[in-house]
Amino acid sequence: MARRPKRQAERRRDSMALILDCAEAEFAKRGYDGTTLAAVAKEAGVDTALMRYYFVNKRRLFVAVVKRRSEPSNRLRQEAMAAYREKAGDNMTLEGIIDAFTRPAFELGFNDEGWRNYAAIITFVAGSRGWLRKLMTAMFDHVSRELIADMKTIMPHATEADLYWAYHFMTAAYVSSIGTTERIDVLSGGTISSSDFAALARRIPIFVAAGIRAMIDDAERIDALPFEPMPAGSLSDELVYDEDLDDFD
Repeated sequence: MARRPKRQAERRRDSMALILDCAEAEFAKRGYDGTTLAAVAKEAGVDTALMRYYFVNKRRLFVAVVKRRSEPSNRLRQEAMAAYREKAGDNMTLEGIIDAFTRPAFELGFNDEGWRNYAAIITFVAGSRGWLRKLMTAMFDHVSRELIADMKTIMPHATEADLYWAYHFMTAAYVSSIGTTERIDVLSGGTISSSDFAALARRIPIFVAAGIRAMIDDAERIDALPFEPMPAGSLSDELVYDEDLDDFD
């Protein structure tokens, strides 16, 4: 039987998927500012005019790339958290709920370059300001608030401020870990790898939960610790232009 020709809607879907895959890889490799529509079009083997027809401009393309995987990964994370709540009942722990929140991203990215590229993009977005910060808020705040509510259930004695600090430090460790920056690969001389998602998934809940408990249990003493801001302009006389930049080309 002859193969049925693809309908226009199918061709459009396949074309958009290809463009988004290529854009995702380019954004992960070169960052937002270093990526151009022309470069993505070249990788995808399509005309730049088609790119503009589908996505209008680079910002809309970037949002489409982020949104494509954020929605299903959020669903997976929420399902994991709901399953943990049901299983643990009144015996929820910080380690358990943090594991449910973080593990899906590591398991998705373990064997899939596309999910690892997406994770690298999220690491970049999470450390950005302006419209990228607003994108982070739109994509993830509803799931983050679920985690904060669960932490409140587990630690009812914690202040609201400390719960938000707990989330802040947890997400900093988590988001920097999914980005596979290879920083720790170099620093450790290859002893460990930033792409070892299994090791990361097993360690982050234990590390983060211990820190959160220590912070909340010792909140009064922590708030009294000294802090001495330096004057504006400190070290300004040491901020000189170094012409030796060859190693960074």
